[in-house]
Amino acid sequence: MREALDRKDLQTVLRIYVKATGLTQEAVGFLINTQQANVSRIWRGVRKRYSIEDLESFRDGLGIPGRLLGLQPGPHEEAAGTSRDGGGDLEEARAERSDEIYGGDGRLVGLARTALEAGTPGPPIAGDDNESVKRRTLLGGLVATAATAGSLARDAEPLREAFEAAVAADASDRDADTWERLAYDYAHEVGQSPATVLQPELAADFTELTNLLSSAQGTAKTRLVHVAAQMAALIAINLTNLGEGRSARRWWRTAARAADQTGDHTAAARIRGRAAVISLYTQTPRLSVLEAAEEAIELGRGAPESVVSGHAAKAQALAELGRHVEAKDALDDLRGVFERLPEAVLTERSCWGWSAGRLHFVTSLVHTTGGNVEAAMGAQDAALGASSEQSWKFRGQIEMHRAGALFVTGDIDEGARHMRRVLENLPAEKRNDGLLQGSAMTSLRLAAPAEAERPSIRQVRELLAATGDR
Repeated sequence: MREALDRKDLQTVLRIYVKATGLTQEAVGFLINTQQANVSRIWRGVRKRYSIEDLESFRDGLGIPGRLLGLQPGPHEEAAGTSRDGGGDLEEARAERSDEIYGGDGRLVGLARTALEAGTPGPPIAGDDNESVKRRTLLGGLVATAATAGSLARDAEPLREAFEAAVAADASDRDADTWERLAYDYAHEVGQSPATVLQPELAADFTELTNLLSSAQGTAKTRLVHVAAQMAALIAINLTNLGEGRSARRWWRTAARAADQTGDHTAAARIRGRAAVISLYTQTPRLSVLEAAEEAIELGRGAPESVVSGHAAKAQALAELGRHVEAKDALDDLRGVFERLPEAVLTERSCWGWSAGRLHFVTSLVHTTGGNVEAAMGAQDAALGASSEQSWKFRGQIEMHRAGALFVTGDIDEGARHMRRVLENLPAEKRNDGLLQGSAMTSLRLAAPAEAERPSIRQVRELLAATGDR
């Protein structure tokens, strides 16, 4: 958080605040005096530049100490150091208005008072550096408010559900518009936002969508079933990120069944292809992955955006099975499909996009497992060059490939050291990611069996076991 504040990274600040408080984007928009659509753009990273007014709205609305954003103290800080007759009354007045709008029954007033009390640090503790003080100042306020705000959000949910039931009407195309936007947003969040935060949100929204489907007819129903297919697939991906591969398999079945019901062979093939790719990071037998990939390719009827993931899964499954000549042929097929992808698919940054970085990724895996180290490292360099520093998971997986290439050359200790350095430089919650751990285990299998008890290999396995279930 401190680094995010120093960088004026309001996207990260917003995500941490929402996670800590449990408030919706709409509620945060009210607090910072902006439209929910603007909050959504910040949340998704669409907005990259911010004005002084933007920073001030975050300072004042979320109760962030101004100095952490390079600003003067806000009204909430001045109020915290003066009598309750001063600026504190202004904050309480805003909280009372929030209570009235959101049905908080006085609890947002309590939240405001808590935030005011936590908004300025106590006297420095001996030995604390500036970073510790900043972190304690900000996180102390967030932790102090989390229980109250989270409870408020949960308590309001039954009221919303009761209202939805009371005014129930047949689902319309307008409902489908809303849910398509929601699925679009989730497709940009899965793999980027913490999986533990997303899972209950995805589950709650899928439940609501399921209830809505019972009243849908005609084109509205077809569109909503299409959304359900996407949502089920996103839940499956998120579960895999959490290391829950077995649960993910059930959701992939649901996603495929829903896609089939729409009659859209493009969606059916794309979901099956993505399922095959993601199953490479679970304990699914590689022959099963290969069969699923070939099924996706057949269903896609040659449409590039339909079959690209199927071809990617096929090349990687063959490589892991040790069928390297076939894997290279499959990689050539993938390149041919990639060259025909529409520009919209190449530039899409959600779970459904297929950028050049993904092609480099598959190329890296195929050449690494095949022992073609020079080509593997060239693909790894290209993949890292095509990704941003914020793409920690993708870059981490590529670094696992690099360790695998070192294992293939026989440089076991250096490969293990490289893997360990990369993993130790990540926070525990990121190190625990299912896809990252899957890539690590794939590379570890490239070390000769006789090296399994080598101290450097054991240390890496212990590090992975300490943060994951594999």
